[in-house]
Amino acid sequence: MGEKSSSRCCCCSWFIGIIVLIAVVLAIVFTIRHNKSNKHPDDGADIVPLPGSIDKNYADALKIAMQFFDIQKCKSSTLLAEHTHLTPAGKLENNKITWRGDSGLEDGSEAGLDLSKGLYDAGDHMKFGLPMAFTATLLSWSILEYGHHMDSVNQLEPAKDSLKWITDFLIHAHPSANVLYIQVGDPETDHKCWDRPETMSTKRTLTKIDTETPGTEVAAETAAAMAAASLVFKQSDPKYSSTLLKHAKQLFGFADNHRGSYSVNIPKVQSYYNSTGYGDELLWAASWLYHATEDKTYLDFVSKNGDEFANFGSPSWFSWDNKLPGTQILLSRLTFFKKDLSGIKGLQGYKETAEAVMCGLIPSSPTATTSRTEGGLIWVAEWNALQQPVSSAFLATLYSDYLLTSGIENLSCGDTSFKPSDLRKFSRSQADYMLGKNPEKMSYLVGYGDKYPEFVHHRGASIPADANTGCKDGFKWLNSEEPNPNVAYGALVGGPFLNDTFIDARNNSMQNEPSTYNSALVVGLLSTTFPTILLRGSSAPTEEMLNPLWPGFEVVMAGTSAEVPLPPDHEARAKRTFHTEGSNSIHKPKIPATEKQRDKSGKRVDDVFHSVRSSFSSSNHVQPNLGFTVHSLHSTSLADLYSPRSMSLLIRSSYLSQSHFQPRISKPSSHTNQTPSKLVFLSSFNHNPLVSLVDKRNPTMQPPTFTPSMTVKSSLIDPDGGELVELMVPESEIKLKKKESEAMPKVELTKIDLEWVHVISEGWASPLKGFMREDEYLQSLHFNSLRLKDGSLVNMSLPILLAIDDDTKEQIGVSKNVALVSPQGDIIGSLRSVEIYKHNKEERIARTWGTTSPGLPYVEEHITPSGNWLIGGDLEVFQPIKYNDGLDHYRLSPKQLRKEFDNRQADAVFAFQLRNPVHNGHALLMNDTRKRLLEMGYKNPILLLHPLGGFTKADDVPLDVRMEQHSKVLEDGVLDPETTIVSIFPSPMHYAGPTEVQWHAKARINAGANFYIVGRDPAGMGHPTEKRDLYDPDHGKKVLSMAPGLEKLNILPFRVAAYDTVEKKMAFFDPSRAKEFLFISGTKMRTYARTGENPPDGFMCPSGWNVLVKYYESLQEGDDSSKQQQTVVSA
Repeated sequence: MGEKSSSRCCCCSWFIGIIVLIAVVLAIVFTIRHNKSNKHPDDGADIVPLPGSIDKNYADALKIAMQFFDIQKCKSSTLLAEHTHLTPAGKLENNKITWRGDSGLEDGSEAGLDLSKGLYDAGDHMKFGLPMAFTATLLSWSILEYGHHMDSVNQLEPAKDSLKWITDFLIHAHPSANVLYIQVGDPETDHKCWDRPETMSTKRTLTKIDTETPGTEVAAETAAAMAAASLVFKQSDPKYSSTLLKHAKQLFGFADNHRGSYSVNIPKVQSYYNSTGYGDELLWAASWLYHATEDKTYLDFVSKNGDEFANFGSPSWFSWDNKLPGTQILLSRLTFFKKDLSGIKGLQGYKETAEAVMCGLIPSSPTATTSRTEGGLIWVAEWNALQQPVSSAFLATLYSDYLLTSGIENLSCGDTSFKPSDLRKFSRSQADYMLGKNPEKMSYLVGYGDKYPEFVHHRGASIPADANTGCKDGFKWLNSEEPNPNVAYGALVGGPFLNDTFIDARNNSMQNEPSTYNSALVVGLLSTTFPTILLRGSSAPTEEMLNPLWPGFEVVMAGTSAEVPLPPDHEARAKRTFHTEGSNSIHKPKIPATEKQRDKSGKRVDDVFHSVRSSFSSSNHVQPNLGFTVHSLHSTSLADLYSPRSMSLLIRSSYLSQSHFQPRISKPSSHTNQTPSKLVFLSSFNHNPLVSLVDKRNPTMQPPTFTPSMTVKSSLIDPDGGELVELMVPESEIKLKKKESEAMPKVELTKIDLEWVHVISEGWASPLKGFMREDEYLQSLHFNSLRLKDGSLVNMSLPILLAIDDDTKEQIGVSKNVALVSPQGDIIGSLRSVEIYKHNKEERIARTWGTTSPGLPYVEEHITPSGNWLIGGDLEVFQPIKYNDGLDHYRLSPKQLRKEFDNRQADAVFAFQLRNPVHNGHALLMNDTRKRLLEMGYKNPILLLHPLGGFTKADDVPLDVRMEQHSKVLEDGVLDPETTIVSIFPSPMHYAGPTEVQWHAKARINAGANFYIVGRDPAGMGHPTEKRDLYDPDHGKKVLSMAPGLEKLNILPFRVAAYDTVEKKMAFFDPSRAKEFLFISGTKMRTYARTGENPPDGFMCPSGWNVLVKYYESLQEGDDSSKQQQTVVSA
């Protein structure tokens, strides 16, 4: 018994000892391997990232992103017979988007075309040719470069299907060599509706370009799309590929031979997809055509036209409007992989500028752009903020892969060298931010993650599929406070503000509207992110990494001769042949010796790219059909870019400094040996000097000129022209100047003339320095703007003029200076270096008011009785203009206002102009605006309550009464006196609608405001002879969103407020409860006060209402007294 026990103990001891020994050995092995795995690349480890395991997060995001193309598809059942090789449109089978049905079936029918395919642009029902073609180009690039990644998660065929859905449309839109249909639908009509695409009833008008109305940008971009897509379908559908290439060549010829900007020739497009030039599209298209054909003619084009169009040495942001960065990367590819082209001088500028773009993206680079949020996101503009970071990340990934595949270890940025892994790290940071790794913890890709936007600005998603709504009644869904009933899976919304915040609101189209070209970009970026295997030791790209779609590229790479296990499908792969374009030779790709099996764990390695070690040699050459990147696999691939476009919330970036503007065509003295400096991304070249200032959806390329904290001193909002004009004569010179003026010819001023002297002298009209001379007048009258000496534009929608009669003109004679005499007879200043020219009153009235009907208040008061001549010159004023009416202390100049804003430490100033008393609806709007600004990240927004103080029509409430009423509003706490400044704006009122509202907005820029609230029918009035509005009530805010020279001012549209009869207070109008709201117009309010009738409780603060009642009672008393006097006289 004891022996058995001893034996058992001995056995147990041996068994335990063996286990311990094994554990020790395993621990040692694990430690060694762990130390090796954590060895820094600089310590000697050769780490080369290659395609391998799939990161489930990115793969899932890619699958979701792909769905948005299906959401945006227009579905049809017919196809023109002439393109019988095209896939019949038909009704989609296996449609996974259950809330989408057939729509746009008759698109193109008015021209005998089938334009029923294609994609709706964004949250609306428009088909815009320029961004749609860009979508196709990017999707093709993504498939060509990274299609193998798509294929690994079963997304390649869906990507190709979506691409073909677009290119089918583009083929039909190009019925002849020099005709291209570029738009389906009328955006003005379309945007007046909020309905489902399946039930839309608006007319689907067509817009085209041809030799009479050329549009080089759209024709060239469409050519690029066709050429890129021809490569995608070259193997799977050669006939279709040939058709695409034929159209691409024709369209490029059309674009080049009939040059002209479509934004200039078709002005209506400026409000939506305004182009800032066509040179970049020509280079982009030629680059793609060379890749598709290897026809040296196209290569010669980019080489010869680079100096004119490429803006060498000046990095910029890649977008639907600016193709230069994409062109630079695409042409760099030639220098990497076409040995016979690497030394071509004409391509070097593109490669060097591409490197400048890349250096600007790496955060630690000496030339890094400062356009970043604190959360690390590239941030250039408030509209569609994700456009720049996603496109930059995609280009950075491409360039990183190009470097790795070429065996190039370093990217030199000034005196600092960076590795391809640094570019990859940057790209991944932007992708991660987009997917939720941000301060808001918000995924901006709808449907991905636990938190994503639920109120996406998208008509189809916001309306239940079974809802029976039409054009107008659908707006109740826009204003609904419930999340969208349908999830717009895969939509990439606009993105965060500079302070990393995001407002998930359906009417916040700036941040919350998706677009199809954004989705193309996201698909491309996500396709680059999930393969993560790392190979160690001397290794080279495998055959698996070589994309067979790109023809004729010789990739230089090498490996060792050591044998390694081949992939399970190596025999099948070895049988695949690669045909080099233009050659009958067949090449079997060499399997590198150090290739390891793919990692099956699915884990992601965050820093995918490490330096390619010098062990790569150039001894082995592989010639795939089109494979060239380390991350290219056997199918297809490439990544695309973004540029979302938005719709309704007309907030514009106030952070884009105009001081850095340079046209694309401007050239540095040298682009070959420049000393690196802090990266400044430049604005795109624009062929029409007015055009670039029109489109708010395509922000200029400059970065913000401040730190990304969203705290901006109001005084940093530069006045127009960069300097505030003040025209007061220095006190030491007043006596001399007055004496000189006494000997000058005299010009007598009216009361309105004096108000304009006040406006000009204090700088409200900066940079204007006097009454307009003829060239300034003509620019203002015809262009609504003035061009400065440096070539920049400032808004100037109203001519500021001084009229004189024949006698005064004769008195002035040849004198160059005149004295200005006030209505009271005092000399208040002078005009110097004067110019006298004809006063064509009819032209002035017609162009300012859009009518010459009698009854226009300003015209009858001021223009009709004025003289037949205009006099312009430089203004000098001896003393500040005073009215001695007890209100002068309210009349703060722009300089005084700016000082007050700084004293209050304002980081945002929002201006509200009105010429009526303030009711609680106004107060609701102003308080809500401040709340929104605080939510946007501002710390101390200040309200500038800025009533108009110059001439107004007879039935308006007088200024003194309004100012008393305003003071009661502050006394009663309706508005907070601590965050409100009340001041008088001295300008006369024209009642000129959209023309005048630009002037009102421009003047507030000069006062330091960076936000401007605009309401319904601003500066409008009823038609003087007909019972209707003189102007469309919505045109004022629309014009402000497009007006040249107002880019740095954020426009905040009114939210409609009305009296809620249930809650018994002013509230924002709810269309679903329309019958419960009472609209009280200014006219009705004045009627209440005039008749002694009280408005509903809660309409206006009681003390403020009493001011109005007393005023109208005094008028009544005056009328009664007048009648009594008349009775006595008649008796």
